[in-house]
Amino acid sequence: MINTNQNPYLSVIIPVYNEQSRITYTLEKLTSFLNEQTFKWQILIINDGSTDNTENIVKEWMQKDPRILIESIPHQGKGIAIKTGMLSSSGSYRFMCDADLAMPINELSKFLDAAEKNYDIVIGSRQISGSNRIGEPLLRHIMGRVFNILTRLLLIPGIHDTQCGFKCFSAKAANQIFPAQKIKGFAFDTEILYLAYQRKLSICEIPITWHHHSDSKVNIIKDSIMMFKDILLIRLRI
Repeated sequence: MINTNQNPYLSVIIPVYNEQSRITYTLEKLTSFLNEQTFKWQILIINDGSTDNTENIVKEWMQKDPRILIESIPHQGKGIAIKTGMLSSSGSYRFMCDADLAMPINELSKFLDAAEKNYDIVIGSRQISGSNRIGEPLLRHIMGRVFNILTRLLLIPGIHDTQCGFKCFSAKAANQIFPAQKIKGFAFDTEILYLAYQRKLSICEIPITWHHHSDSKVNIIKDSIMMFKDILLIRLRI
């Protein structure tokens, strides 16, 4: 288990699965930004059963900076990795961050500014006015829009982008939502926002710039089918 007795203002949770090719870049960019801030922070890497050198690379970083931590778990999916990080961390705010840094990390400041206005959850959006999608394949965009329309109709009205990998939770919100999370795969985002909606937690959606990476681990057909099934499972639990 992670020792998180640091009482930071911000915990950054990064789920990783075989990310040896980019985890160094991600940590360089992230620590460079965080070191410019005045608040206390920690980075929690949740290693979701990687079979490459990801864990060893992170442990080298840990030797240089005790604010970087890792917990390795059996491979179960992004949803369980995020759940593990959210419930293991101790930050007043807990920010989930994709390992590919598809959003420029300096935009994290916008999440914290909104969170300080007493929102329980702040989510990045690639869809609302002011957002910017760069390089996204047309099929992925269409499937994402169809998924979101169904999500709004069946589960969460008013949210334009449930699936963006950048979200910030207050400690109170994280501790209310994540113990109840069940979905392991990519549709976990929808489940946690639905759990927040059920609990009447306040949600703020902010525009971000988002860059598609060609080496994304999302399988647009396979993962979309699983996500549609998961929406129905969430709906049946109502």
